[in-house]
Amino acid sequence: MPRNRRPYRNLHGLPHCRFTQTQKDCNSMRLRLAYLTLTLASCLMYGEARATAPLCEVAYTKDASRRSQQGMALWGDLLLAFEHGGHCTVYDRSKGELRHAGEFDVESSSRGNHCNQANFGVERLPGAEMPVIYLSVAQPKSPLDMRCHVESITRKGRKWSSGLVQTLELDTAGWARRELNTIFGAPSWLIDRERGDMWVFSGRVRTVPAAMPTFAHNKLVATRFRIPSLSEGKYVRLGADDVLEQVVLDMDAYATQSGCIHDGKLFYSFGFGDKYPVTTSKIRVYDLDRRCVAARVDLDSLIREECEALMVDGHRMLVNTNSPRIYSVAMPEMPDPTLSRGTYRVDPFAEPEDRTAPDGYEPFMISTYCRHGIRHIDSAPVLPLVKSALEWGDSAGMLTPLGTIMLERLHGLWPTVDRRTGDLTAGGTRQWETYAAKLCREYPEVISAGATVQSQSTNVMRTARSMEAFNSALSRICRDVRITGDVSSRYHTWLNPYANDCPTKLPLDEEMRSHDGRWYQLWRRFVESRIDLHGWLATIFTQPDSAASRFDAITLCEAMFTLSNAAPALDRPESFSELFTPFQAEAMWEADNARQYMQKGRHSVNLGRGWQQAARMLDNIISCADDDITSGRRGLRMRFGHDGCLMALLALLEADSWGTATDNLDEVKDFWQTWRIPMASKLSFVFFRNRSDNDDILVKVLLNGKALSLPIQPTGAAQCYRWPQLRSLALSKIESAYEALETSADTPLNHN
Repeated sequence: MPRNRRPYRNLHGLPHCRFTQTQKDCNSMRLRLAYLTLTLASCLMYGEARATAPLCEVAYTKDASRRSQQGMALWGDLLLAFEHGGHCTVYDRSKGELRHAGEFDVESSSRGNHCNQANFGVERLPGAEMPVIYLSVAQPKSPLDMRCHVESITRKGRKWSSGLVQTLELDTAGWARRELNTIFGAPSWLIDRERGDMWVFSGRVRTVPAAMPTFAHNKLVATRFRIPSLSEGKYVRLGADDVLEQVVLDMDAYATQSGCIHDGKLFYSFGFGDKYPVTTSKIRVYDLDRRCVAARVDLDSLIREECEALMVDGHRMLVNTNSPRIYSVAMPEMPDPTLSRGTYRVDPFAEPEDRTAPDGYEPFMISTYCRHGIRHIDSAPVLPLVKSALEWGDSAGMLTPLGTIMLERLHGLWPTVDRRTGDLTAGGTRQWETYAAKLCREYPEVISAGATVQSQSTNVMRTARSMEAFNSALSRICRDVRITGDVSSRYHTWLNPYANDCPTKLPLDEEMRSHDGRWYQLWRRFVESRIDLHGWLATIFTQPDSAASRFDAITLCEAMFTLSNAAPALDRPESFSELFTPFQAEAMWEADNARQYMQKGRHSVNLGRGWQQAARMLDNIISCADDDITSGRRGLRMRFGHDGCLMALLALLEADSWGTATDNLDEVKDFWQTWRIPMASKLSFVFFRNRSDNDDILVKVLLNGKALSLPIQPTGAAQCYRWPQLRSLALSKIESAYEALETSADTPLNHN
């Protein structure tokens, strides 16, 4: 058979390429045993299956007889395998095996062109069969290291060619001055075709063992740019002013290789195979929205060759190696690992909102209570306390190696966070701009010509800027909608009844939040039952007893936990994840979750005033709805406030399990979860009208787009409630809460 027509499924001398049934059964058993062994080891080491070794098999074999194998790209049934220097072999995989379809040299071919990464873009030249492809050099020793070559591939019959249409070059010279995270080099240029973004991915320092004593000495940095248009010319330099966003990610695998972006996640391969014991093959999946490691896949002995490229192919990952083998690896499960961040959690809200309703009904009004977007830490003492403690430990020579690294990171972060208490971040602005577009897209009946949007915000800067971002984005998208917005402390009665300048707030209510209240000592005892504070201090200070005598251990632990949760989402992101093990992070979340419950939930220590204050919010929602229904108004009512207010409102409504009452703090985590109120959360009352009967109105209550259950009977399977019944429920709760607030107002301070 001619060389260029040879099927590469069964090359001679390759083990695992052709199996007898017995060999297949044995190999399958080995893989399953490896999976169980590695999973058990992970459980013993971490207490949970943090890393898995899924079933893995050879999917294809290719010709690897020339130079080292590098990038790989998929386009339909075509697989393009690139080699160092710029040669590409094209394979047809339509029949389940690779058949040679052609080959060519890219125009940017040279000894210095490593072709480490290959991603198809979104633009294509006129008449081109496929979009342009982005080829990263990404080789530290190459003078072309920081470049990405954009090529257009042409097929005429069985002849292939490629032309260089653009060269991108990364300029990191001004990054530090702009308070951006810097990288050592070897950038992988990755195209997010679904969202139209380009990301550059690398490490702060080189990702090999010789360059970093421990994983804590390095972080991975993903930097987002626009995709330069081909019309911008043959050469485009991207510098600090072009950076749109950065994400800092934890590193726990050596030797970055190559990957791709799919569904807002970065899939990336690591390792040199079995060449060295510490650099075995691994895959990591990074959630760029939640800014975390979404999945860890340890392949170790399952892929002994050096991984070179990774592409998502349906429900599997294809891993190209520096050998004839291309492996298929099962897609890992990806539960949200950021739940312990609680109210600092960031959710992309990517799923469509549940707007299902019975046939014949259409939405006409959405009335909301919203939490502001991503913000800086809102407690002024937190960062100075952490800085003071670490600097004291440093001056006293009492910092552990981890403590020293944490202090270095904090010093690097300080210009970004100093005197920014509670400020909205650029990411918080983007959240509300994105939500405005989402609402317009998903509720065209509500937001269209003739609709009105009325927005109100507390006078806190982060809520006001969230409202401004939403209204501005909405006005750009829907020009025929009348939009008004107002910011004032006069709205605190219903937007934030816990605010110091709220006229209905009593000294008794402040005691419910201060350390003088009875709740605080109960909470401290709960924290001490959940975490070994001395052991935790010992990871940071060589003399934990000295640290405990100088700083209150609970207060310091709480402050560092807040920093660890907040830092990944800042505009100049950082990671302090090493401060807490997964067990400690879960324990501290449980403690913070209990604190929120004691203050805003149905714990007896707050005399009911914590959640009953929400009656004023609910009263405003119901009275506005009455006006809107009577007037036939269509549009939005947006209220911008805070997380605690939203939790109290859910507790008052007894939505889902939020209204559960207990004084047993061990039980709280089972029904009250602060991670359900991430940044930019929204409680929405969606009103539907029967097209045949204007007086027939249904209401659906959504928390971040998901339907909530209320203590009344819904109508049908869509979990909608008839407006008269929901209104009656709300008015009953409002009246009861007002009476209880009046009764408890005379309770003496420091009640015991």
